[in-house]
Amino acid sequence: MKHVHLPHDAASLDKARRPALPHAQDESRSSQAGGTPQQRDQGRQALRNATDGTADTDSGPVMDQVYNDKVAPDRGPEAPRR
Repeated sequence: MKHVHLPHDAASLDKARRPALPHAQDESRSSQAGGTPQQRDQGRQALRNATDGTADTDSGPVMDQVYNDKVAPDRGPEAPRR
């Protein structure tokens, strides 16, 4: 008789026999499409920018301040005018 190595607990054995659920399969690395070289380069550049202290060029905070100060100064933390 051959000696078969099985997991020590029943939960591991049961999990090994079950196929992946649809959501787990969709999220697995093997089910994801590979990125193009351009996408990989862009991702690497984004990581470098995020970790090397490069200044954020997002204009959102500036636009919010202009809107709040010049366009709609009456719209602040208090209740809206009627």
